Amino acid sequence: MTIRIFLILTLISFKSVAQLTPEFKKSSPSETVYGIRSDYGTTIVHTPAVKQIGGAKPFGFGFEYSKQAKDSATYHLCSAFPRVGIQMQYYHYGTAILGNSFMASFFIQPVYRLSHRVNFFYRASFGFSYSDNPFNPNSKIDTLNQNYSLRINPYLQITSGFGIKLSKNLSLDASGALNHISNGNVKRPNRGLNWLTGSLSLLYTPNGSALPKFRRTHDKFWQNRPWNITIGSMYVGKQDYAGHTAAYQRMYALGGFVEASKQIGRIHAFVTGIQAYYNDLKLDPPASDVPFSPLKHSSVLAGVYVGHEFLMGRFIFNQIIGAYITPHSYLYTNLFHQHNLRYLIDRHWQAGFGLKAHESDADFICLNALYRL
Repeated sequence: MTIRIFLILTLISFKSVAQLTPEFKKSSPSETVYGIRSDYGTTIVHTPAVKQIGGAKPFGFGFEYSKQAKDSATYHLCSAFPRVGIQMQYYHYGTAILGNSFMASFFIQPVYRLSHRVNFFYRASFGFSYSDNPFNPNSKIDTLNQNYSLRINPYLQITSGFGIKLSKNLSLDASGALNHISNGNVKRPNRGLNWLTGSLSLLYTPNGSALPKFRRTHDKFWQNRPWNITIGSMYVGKQDYAGHTAAYQRMYALGGFVEASKQIGRIHAFVTGIQAYYNDLKLDPPASDVPFSPLKHSSVLAGVYVGHEFLMGRFIFNQIIGAYITPHSYLYTNLFHQHNLRYLIDRHWQAGFGLKAHESDADFICLNALYRL
């Protein structure tokens, strides 16, 4: 599942760090940046079910509004100049099967100064897309669209590239991006849509686009921080009926987890835990020539996991890989991976959501409420 693109997200959310991290005090305000961009690329056929979109060439354009940090305190905390903002995008996918999409997303982007004129950056964006040609069983063309079946879907993008200063206020970014839309199996078919793009962006910074030069500090304020213990709950709502193609409908899933985490860097932490939940599935009856159901499973699923966290001020991005310790449907492997975004309400309470997947197949999107001891 292309949700894995978030694994390289390594930025701190500098607007909220000061409220939770005593070592940090912003030394000057962030500067406004405006941008326009163009995109061109190709679709990815990640499973035989979506082979009909092979060779399609998506193209699009967009604009963005963001805030660029340039102060020494932010740089000393995360060794980069973070930029956060919103972007609006339009894509035509180059095939009638997929149609068009409009995206609105929030992005987090650390920028690294290489010289007075050149910088390196990467960006993680997450938001929603509106797509005009979802799967439609009553249309000969739209039945070919196995990628998405809802008009509104979560949208994810990871970008990496270089920025070049053109003048005092203008700069040009050249980058490559991996894009993904999926509904997390809320409604099927939901194979997910993945596409690669190359992008050019023209940025305007009213107060000047050059980044300052600072010396990096090497203090390790985080080393003496203790392990954190977090107790969390998870809820998954009803998911669309899949018929005999997938043979089940999830009515709901409800459970929880306990995990321990230890900060191992300025914005990095190690995490391990155990999760368990009741998984209420409605199964298709087996075919008449099948003497037993191949979907025999435990109503309670449990697993152990390890992973990594990016600490981004009030945001925590958590990525884990785990293994089941209870029986499970043959449709999935024994290993799973899960990606969670959490918001710190205060020093104890958190709220968030996560996506669980098995290899390239999404399982569900869950809602979380958490308490850190």
